[in-house]
Amino acid sequence: MHFVEMASFGSRVAGRVINRVALGTTLQLSIVTLSRFFLIPFLPVLGYLVESGIIIRDYFIIVIFTYCLCLIVSIFVLLKLNLFQTFFQKVFKNYDDRTIPIALLKTFLNLNKNIKTESCENFSFNKILVKKTFVACFAYLFLITGFFISFMLAILYPENRLTLSQFTAAFHGVGAIIIAVYIDPMLSRSIDLYHDNVTWMNNVYSIIFGRVLSYLIVLITVSIFLISEV
Repeated sequence: MHFVEMASFGSRVAGRVINRVALGTTLQLSIVTLSRFFLIPFLPVLGYLVESGIIIRDYFIIVIFTYCLCLIVSIFVLLKLNLFQTFFQKVFKNYDDRTIPIALLKTFLNLNKNIKTESCENFSFNKILVKKTFVACFAYLFLITGFFISFMLAILYPENRLTLSQFTAAFHGVGAIIIAVYIDPMLSRSIDLYHDNVTWMNNVYSIIFGRVLSYLIVLITVSIFLISEV
């Protein structure tokens, strides 16, 4: 789910690169919404782990493995953003005379190889804006940890596990508000400024890099807790 969310940034970038901003933004939001499908198997499995009496050490091991995968795919998206945005350029072209699902499928199957695409700048640390990276990291720390913290508390205090598992919305709410009132509007505003070809790309990489840092911070923190438990 996190990989799909991060890959969807390519749609936003592609929209700016080929002047189809509205479609790029809409498609990103659609993909993020569709990625919630993965919650259908995820939440029952997480709930089963709590109900089955998993010990906190084993739970931490699962969490570390999960965040390791998230960190790897997030770094891949950061370094290969151009790959994803060119993919979405092809989706846009295939969408001209088809529906979005068919356009995505046709692009995945690479049935139209003659579509010309434009490239964006690759990642480099001189594109990182510290303030925006920090805010993005702070917001995503809440968004990516909501489920795991709530269910961790449910494991530690099983007599109140039903109540504690509902705190997921509280954790997600903090991150979602920051995304909604600052990060998304800031990114959209910079994308709309066509006379500025630098700031918008810096904002994109700063946001993605902030998310990468959030995975790294959580991974280090959980690893420290696991070592202390051992």
